[in-house]
This record gives sequence, structure tokens and C-alpha cells, in this order.
Amino acid sequence: MAKKNKKNNVSVAEAVQTSHRTANIVVIIVAAIAALLLIAIAVMCGVRVDPMDGFKTPDSKKGERYELYDLDSSAPLMTTGKAQSKIRSALGTMDFSVMNAVLQWNWDYSYNFARNNKDKKITLSASEINEITSTETEYMVEYIYTDSVVNGELNKSIAQKLTVDGETIYFDRVKVLIGNTDNSVGEIYLYPYIYEYATNRVADDGTRYETYKITPVKVRANTTEAYAALKNVVTEINNG
Repeated sequence: MAKKNKKNNVSVAEAVQTSHRTANIVVIIVAAIAALLLIAIAVMCGVRVDPMDGFKTPDSKKGERYELYDLDSSAPLMTTGKAQSKIRSALGTMDFSVMNAVLQWNWDYSYNFARNNKDKKITLSASEINEITSTETEYMVEYIYTDSVVNGELNKSIAQKLTVDGETIYFDRVKVLIGNTDNSVGEIYLYPYIYEYATNRVADDGTRYETYKITPVKVRANTTEAYAALKNVVTEINNG
């Protein structure tokens, strides 16, 4: 009987030890997962996405510049070198952390072509490109680069370029509409185009103008700070 009780006691002790080992393993696994999650969160908080990093800053030495449009206006404001610098700074404030985007269930931060509800690319004609301007709620900034058409042909070594949905597009102007996303990661629309093709109705008997089309590009951005900064620039210009 004594031997049987001793054997039972040993079995109980072994079971307790096994239970403790299992509990320790569970604690270690949970702690490891928690640590990995904290590291992942820290990384996502540290990684920031700049929606305009695919566009080169206009070079004033080459006569390149930004043009700024007040709300609901079809004519650009007159900007000085100081205003140009403030516009450039404003455009640099639309970045956001990956963590912030993920918390808002936004997963794609790349440039994408605008598409309709049938997933077909939306296209704009030359006349429609020229009609794009600011709205009642969106400022417009246009990037003006060196003209890329030489002797009637596109010079790709001069033109700006951007990869969108795996396709390389060329341009020498970009219209950017900037509303207020209210501190969330929203979307802005970009309209990259070739100025000569969109405005010259005479060259090639107007064939290029009549056939020229682009597709708008959309990208994620947090525009609240940029919107406020552009508003200040507009106010300063209008107040002289």
C-alpha cells in the first residue's frame, strides 16, 4: 500500500511539473508574440509614406516652378520665390505613417490609375485636361517642368516619368488637387500630362491634340497640414 501511495505521489508530482513546464512554454510563446507585435507596430509607426516622392522638385534654375490656384479659380496666383518655397514645403507635409494607414484599413500606398466601377481606366481628352482646375474645396498646385517635346517629338530623356500599375508614363506637367482629409489618410488625384500635346491644336493638323489622352492617378495622402499651409500662402498673396 505504501509503495502504491508513493507511486501515486510521484505521478502527481510529475504531472504538476509537466503542467508548470507547459504553462511556462505558453507564457514564453505569448511573450514572444507580444514582443514581435510591439516590434512590428514600432516599425510601422516609424515607416512613413510620402505620396509625392515620385515627383521631382521643380528646378527654378531651369525656369521650372509651381503654380498655385486659389479655391474655385481657373487662374494661377502670382508667386514669388518665397511663396514657391512655402508651396514646396506644404507639398512635403502630406506623408503619413504606415501604422496610421493600417488602422484606417488602407493597405495600398502606391500610385494607381483611376478606374471606373468596371475596373476600366478612366481617360481624359486634351480639352478635359485643360479644364481641370481647383474646386470649391480643393486647391490646385501644378508642377511646371521643362517642356519635353522637341521638334514635335517627345524626348524621354528630358521628360519626367512615373511608374503606375506597372506602366511607365511620361509628362512635363502635373496638376495636383488638394483638399482637406481631416487628419486621416485619404486620397488625392494627380493629372500628369505633356503640355505640348494637350495645348497645341495646330501641330500635325491637330491630330495629336485630338487623340491625346491621359488617365488620372490617385494616391493616399494626409493633406490636412498641406491644406492649411496652402491656405496661408493664398492669404498672404491675396493680401499683398
